Amino acid sequence: MATAHFASIRNEVGHLLIATDLSHRSDTALDYALEFARIFGAHVDIAYVLPTDEYALAGCDALSAGRDAARRDLLELRSRLRRQAAYNDDSEYKVSMLEGPVAESLLQSARQKQVDLLVVGTHGRSGLRKAFLGSVAEQVFRHSPVPVLTVGPGVRAGAHRVQVRHILAPCDLSPRAHEAVRYACTLAHGHGSRVTVMHVVEGREEGTNIDPQRVREKLVEIVGADAKGLDLEYRVMFGKVGSMILEVASELHSDLIVLGVRRSSGVLDRLMWPVAYELVCEASCPVLTIRSAPGDR
Repeated sequence: MATAHFASIRNEVGHLLIATDLSHRSDTALDYALEFARIFGAHVDIAYVLPTDEYALAGCDALSAGRDAARRDLLELRSRLRRQAAYNDDSEYKVSMLEGPVAESLLQSARQKQVDLLVVGTHGRSGLRKAFLGSVAEQVFRHSPVPVLTVGPGVRAGAHRVQVRHILAPCDLSPRAHEAVRYACTLAHGHGSRVTVMHVVEGREEGTNIDPQRVREKLVEIVGADAKGLDLEYRVMFGKVGSMILEVASELHSDLIVLGVRRSSGVLDRLMWPVAYELVCEASCPVLTIRSAPGDR
């Protein structure tokens, strides 16, 4: 998995796996993800997962009815993509149905297809809490062999053409954040994007001796040679991590937030929950999470 993860940084985004639940509420995320794929010239697999475990108590007839309904919805989705000139049988867009536990099925497909990016959408606070904040979310974020792009309820597809003009890369100075910053810089080099690398000092108390200039120097050190040729800015902020990231993203009209997260450890770390949840719920741009390499904390 580590090999696929590092390969995604070198090759940028050449192959996407987009998860859909086939509901109208997921159309915004799907449309955005397809437009995002276009700017990268990426091949796309669109997958619906039929959660067979949820049909276990209902019996075979219910499962069969669920399959039939999903097939009809997939045909309708194919037709819509054809009408939008976004799909044909020989194109790089493929639509399919998987069966099994949602997170496990998506992660297995991502590994088998060797995709560079897994895209998931959310439906707002209540829907996110019910459908995505639990075990599915934790498994996808923490176990995905590739970065995960989350299109939250604040992202509005169709309002303007998707671009990657500005990337915001929060950095908590830990090794897991280093890789996310490098990924952000790689994307920026390939697309002429501006990058803001920021660190938030949370809970600054009286008598705490934190020198913003030294923190800035640490950020410069982390970026290193990747800074060459980039339109790059460093910021050191004081306040609540999630709130400050959202404030800067809004101020700079960021098109993408790139966030480093820790590998599966059985412990929910500070940057993962609730900050990542807050960003996904509130940000007006997608949030790209990068899982740290083995051994990073």
